[in-house]
Amino acid sequence: MKNLGRITVYIGIFLSVIGLILGFLAMFTGMDKYAVILLNVIPIGFVLMLVGTVASQFSYSNKDNNN
Repeated sequence: MKNLGRITVYIGIFLSVIGLILGFLAMFTGMDKYAVILLNVIPIGFVLMLVGTVASQFSYSNKDNNN
């Protein structure tokens, strides 16, 4: 579960960065239809980052902390 959370965080970062870069690039070049679609990908990336962080934190048990 910890690896799944880490992968989900990386996918969320990727989606957010790609959405920001390509969305603003499309907006400044006049392709507003594609800019709206790409800028709407950014919140999905943030949600995936949140879900991945929560999944990786919940995968630790109390036994790991008690040495």
